[in-house]
Amino acid sequence: MKERLNWMLPSVFVGRMFSTDVRISWWFGIVPLVVCPTHGLALGLMFTVLLYLSALLHEFAHVFVARWTGGTADEVHLTPIGGIALVRPARGAFGMGITAAAGPAVNLLICILSFPGWYAPATLPGSLNPFVMPIEGLHTNTPEVWRDLGFLIFTANWILLLVNLLPVLPLDGGQVLRASLLTRINPEFVNRTALNVGMFVAIIILIFGAYLDLSQVVLIGTFVLMTNVIQLFQTEINEQSDISEYDSDLSDAEENLFDSSPLESADSSLSPLDQWRERRRARREQQDLIRRTEVEQQLDELLAKVHEYGFQSLSEQEKKSLQSCSKLIRDRGKSES
Repeated sequence: MKERLNWMLPSVFVGRMFSTDVRISWWFGIVPLVVCPTHGLALGLMFTVLLYLSALLHEFAHVFVARWTGGTADEVHLTPIGGIALVRPARGAFGMGITAAAGPAVNLLICILSFPGWYAPATLPGSLNPFVMPIEGLHTNTPEVWRDLGFLIFTANWILLLVNLLPVLPLDGGQVLRASLLTRINPEFVNRTALNVGMFVAIIILIFGAYLDLSQVVLIGTFVLMTNVIQLFQTEINEQSDISEYDSDLSDAEENLFDSSPLESADSSLSPLDQWRERRRARREQQDLIRRTEVEQQLDELLAKVHEYGFQSLSEQEKKSLQSCSKLIRDRGKSES
């Protein structure tokens, strides 16, 4: 889980499954507090447990597909609207897209299997409303208990499916949007574009929720808006930090160039011709140092982009730059050895 979201998503460690740490958000405590007063303690707790299990299956779908692509997965963080899986797929835009889509796909499959149309077609219109609990309370006789369980399973996964299809970060729809943008625009603008789309959608959700007086929708819109604003702010800070670090490295190299002036370093006992040659050699070495700093900086940026988005995310010019930078550093390494 990204550290900048930790303060918004307090959680507790509940165990380790399939070599993955599982954490559950404190926000799950809100679910029974909302459901129990209206529908009873038994229904509230049952729905909370089913929502938790559905979110768990949702997140482990991300984990298994990420590993299938050749990536890694370390942690899942469960929330009432899904979760955050700390996964790193390894096949660029395709890996990112299929990993993000895996969670909603599992919820869709469960919705199909538990679809009320199979066993209670008369209740279908109300069952499709994600803002209304499909039953008022749990029944005691066996046939109706199984029907109630089917309603609750469908509702939990229907909510997770609809929420995570929203094209906003950090939800799965936003991750799919991000992967799609990688194939269409410059990778440098992908995160910012996805976050701007997320904030626009969040504002629409807030307006919609406020207009219909739906507190659940307002809560989701607020959460999405806050997370996107925080991530956009963090992106700008990182960009400024990268620029400052690059400028600092270049300034240090230039400072070394002028501080270690060839005119001062030349041995006064040498002949004027030898002094000129010495100054020219020193100047050439210092220019090579600046050039090498620039090449290493450019190579680090390209390798970081390959690591995060895959090699296919590079433009043709960036691929040529990566090859030339790598060759230059290899040649210099051979000459130094």
